Amino acid sequence: MQKILVLAVLGAACFAAWAWLRPYAWQVDPAARCKIEGVAVSEDHGYYWVEVFLKTNEGEGFDPTRAVKIETAAGREIKPADFHYAAQAGSERPRLKFWLESADLVGRLELCINGGKLVLKSNEGLPQIARAGNRRFTTHHW
Repeated sequence: MQKILVLAVLGAACFAAWAWLRPYAWQVDPAARCKIEGVAVSEDHGYYWVEVFLKTNEGEGFDPTRAVKIETAAGREIKPADFHYAAQAGSERPRLKFWLESADLVGRLELCINGGKLVLKSNEGLPQIARAGNRRFTTHHW
């Protein structure tokens, strides 16, 4: 019985480590010069706030002269409503906030940044979010 419990705890620990350490996306466009660390989505009267947390690649910075936008599956381009920028321990951590309609969240979303594209959302359909709450996603499958 002890062996079964030890194996169960080890299995749970391995799963937790995998879930914690896996990247947002396995294949990242190097032209973007950054990666997505997570996305927070909150509903606001039928619209959605999508906050994107980024981390620039070591030795590469964010280029503020290039356009930043989200491209929806329908071809709509959305510019950020808010932008925060912080440097921490040798890396830059831009944070972008977008105001989207529910129709924008139905399909795939791509973030265009620094001349590259990053997959923000790859699944079809609206994300499941608790009423009057928000949800944080650590992978592009939402």
